[in-house]
This record gives sequence, C-alpha cells and structure tokens, in this order.
Amino acid sequence: MKAAKKNLLAILAAAGLVAGGLCFWLGAIYDPWRLPREDWREYQRRFISPEGRVIDTGNGNVTHSEGQGYGMLLAEAYGDRETFDLLWKWTSQNLQTRPDDKLLSWLWKPAEDGGGAVADPNNASDGELLVAWALVRASKRWTDYSYAQSAAALLAELRRLALADSPQGPELLPGSDGFIKDNGNVLNPSYYVFPAFDMIEKSFPGAGWSRLGTSGLALIASARFGKWSLSPDWVLADSGAFSLGAPFPPDFGYNAIRVPLHIAWHDPHSPLLIPFANFWKTFPAVAGIPATVNLESNAFGPNPALPGMQTVASFVLACRSNSRFTVRDIPPLMPDEPYFSASLKLLTKVAVRESLGGKR
Repeated sequence: MKAAKKNLLAILAAAGLVAGGLCFWLGAIYDPWRLPREDWREYQRRFISPEGRVIDTGNGNVTHSEGQGYGMLLAEAYGDRETFDLLWKWTSQNLQTRPDDKLLSWLWKPAEDGGGAVADPNNASDGELLVAWALVRASKRWTDYSYAQSAAALLAELRRLALADSPQGPELLPGSDGFIKDNGNVLNPSYYVFPAFDMIEKSFPGAGWSRLGTSGLALIASARFGKWSLSPDWVLADSGAFSLGAPFPPDFGYNAIRVPLHIAWHDPHSPLLIPFANFWKTFPAVAGIPATVNLESNAFGPNPALPGMQTVASFVLACRSNSRFTVRDIPPLMPDEPYFSASLKLLTKVAVRESLGGKR
C-alpha cells in the first residue's frame, strides 16, 4: 500500500511538473510583449554580414553608423551577445578610424572585390548616440563595464565636437563638420533619441545629456510646420527661431518619422504626439499614409509609407487613444522588407515592449 501511494505521488508530481512546464512554455509563446525570435533571425539573415556589418539593402548595400547602432540595439534587446560583440567589433575597427577623434565615420561603401572603405569621414551624431546607448544597455545586461567605458569615450567626443550653444540650451549638430551656417545651425530633429538620453544621463550623471533632451523636446514643440504642424526632416535654427531654410527638401518623411517613435518610446503619454496622431487619423488606415509630406505645400509625396513607418504610426495612434497595443499587434518582419523598414518595425517592437509593457 505504501509503495502504491509513493508511486501515485510520484505520478502526480511528474504531472505537475509537466503541466507547469507546459504553462511556462505557452506563456512564453503567447506573451504579448515577447520579441519574436523569428524576426531577429530574419533580420540577421538579410541585413547582418558574417563580419558584423549592417547592410542597407535599399541603398546600394552601404553601411551607416546609424545602422550599426540599430543592429547593436536589437542584438542587446534580443539578448544576443555574440552578434552584439560582432557588430561592435566591426564598427570600432571600420568606422572609428578618424585620425583626430573617436567619432564614427557615417558612411562605408562596399567594393566590387569584396572589400570596402569609408566613403565619407564626417560623423552622423545619431550614429554615435545609438551605438553609445546600445553599449550602455549591454553593460547593464551583461554586467561588463568595458561596454560602458567605450560608451563614455564616444559620448565625450560627441559632446566636445557636435554640441552647440543656443538660447534654448544645447543643440545637437547632425555632424561635427558642415552644419553651422551663416544664417543658423542646420539640425535634424530625428537625431534627438530621447530614450537614450534618459539612460545615458543615469549612467553618466552630470554630463549634460538630460539638458540636451530637454532642449530637444523644446525643439520638437517649436519647430512644426505645414497644415498638420509636423516635424521636418531638417530645420534651420537661428537664435531660437526655426525655419525650413535648411538645404534639404522641406519634408516630413524618412528622417522625421523617427521623431514620434523616439517621443513615444520616451513617454507614450506625451502631448508632443498629438500632431502626428491627428495627421495619421485623417487616413482610413495606416496602409494609406504617404511616406513624405511637403511642409510648405502640404502635398503628399508619390510613395506610400513603408511597413515600418506604418508601424510607427500604429504605435503613436494607440498611445493617443489609450488603446491596448502590444508587440503581438505588430506584423512580423516580411521577407521583402528593405533595411530601413525592417529596422523601424523591430525598433518599434522594442519601444512598445519597454514603454507600454514595462519590460526593459
């Protein structure tokens, strides 16, 4: 009798373990905030070379410092340290090669013989911010201070060479060379990566990154144009006044789509999201929104928004309507999506997980 009871208890215990394991497995699969591994595998397969170079398939297979930052952020978010280290190694060896500082050359082009080289040695400040943010995140995830040391060195150079004073506070120049003009400073609002400023300031208190975030939010609030009061891809800043006089098309488009993404990632309840949501609500569905809007004429560009841009719009609309919106509500990465669209889609999933799901 005792043996029978022991066997029964063992069977029940085993059944409990199986049931518990099944519940855990099902919970992992159906967790609405889970980042789908299949997305990351597809992104790696299509856009990350064996050497650790993020490939812009929509632009001649070049590599940008921005792209390396996106790849590193995604690798950290997915807990893929091997790929993260591969990306950082390629970045530091191939882009951090400027002779007089530690900034990253923004553009690298492949050659027909399989090699390649830097095609423009100027930096792009969002590239440094994204890479440094990824390094700070990696330092926290994997408890490796060497990542934070690399981030600190990169940020010190960015602060020294790409920040300018203004009546509203510090301005982030898009690069160290060529953006200070006689009639003002040329700025790119999408280069202000607000969630990065939060974490960087906590990691390096007193370095001034929170002040840059504050002045960046003031820039977004003031530099709005056109019928829908949207942020431009580029803006000219002159003593607190903003205009569309920058030497670029006066569009809300492929650059500025990142402005509402960064704001919602930083604060999904921010009133700065209202103009973007109001604009996108004028369309029956996000599939019908245009990729660009001319902020002088209010005319739409000829191309529809990429799927990744539509994902940003869906995120912002959900934030403003207080609708439940999870990672699972975002479509998977599709095999034919170009690099930029794929990057936006996966970054939005990370942003939704962290800002709405509290899953950092």
